[in-house]
Amino acid sequence: MNEAKSNKEKWISDAAYYKSLKRVPKPGLENADWLEAEQEYRQLIQKRVKSGLVILN
Repeated sequence: MNEAKSNKEKWISDAAYYKSLKRVPKPGLENADWLEAEQEYRQLIQKRVKSGLVILN
């Protein structure tokens, strides 16, 4: 696994974990937390690309 993918998955995993801590504990919402965190990651990267902070190959 390359470093960029590893960093992406770590960021998403951490974000999903903190989302789960903020809501009422309820089994079965792990996938929803992950998908929401993944979407937030994509939006963050898009903003950074638009601002010139990140260049994607």
